Amino acid sequence: MTCHHQPGDRSCTTQYPDYSNYESPSTPDSKKFEIIEVIDFYLPYLILKVKYPNCSKCSYEGTKVLVYDNLSIKDLIYWREIDPHFSDSKLKDKTKAPTPVARFPASTLGMNHAKIFVETLNDINKKL
Repeated sequence: MTCHHQPGDRSCTTQYPDYSNYESPSTPDSKKFEIIEVIDFYLPYLILKVKYPNCSKCSYEGTKVLVYDNLSIKDLIYWREIDPHFSDSKLKDKTKAPTPVARFPASTLGMNHAKIFVETLNDINKKL
């Protein structure tokens, strides 16, 4: 990952890992996002490329590649919140995206790795 903050930028958690009182958030705002790309031909897996505008100075300009399991593109219509972090939450709320099963860098290589990951899972599931 490459940090895009300027030297001395107090919102950078790489340079200032213990600084917690800065007005600029150091984590994506899960309620403010833009879905840039959806790849749904690996069902039951979905690959999403999601941009978080409040993290524009973070690696990959705040864009994440997320992999979800057991969803269809219809589920996305209801989502008002997409948290890119992993969690143990089992709560079902159709307005919130479930926790992703994997996350990759938002680069061409990261997207290719996400596709390989999902293809591999599909191959394994076919053999079970």
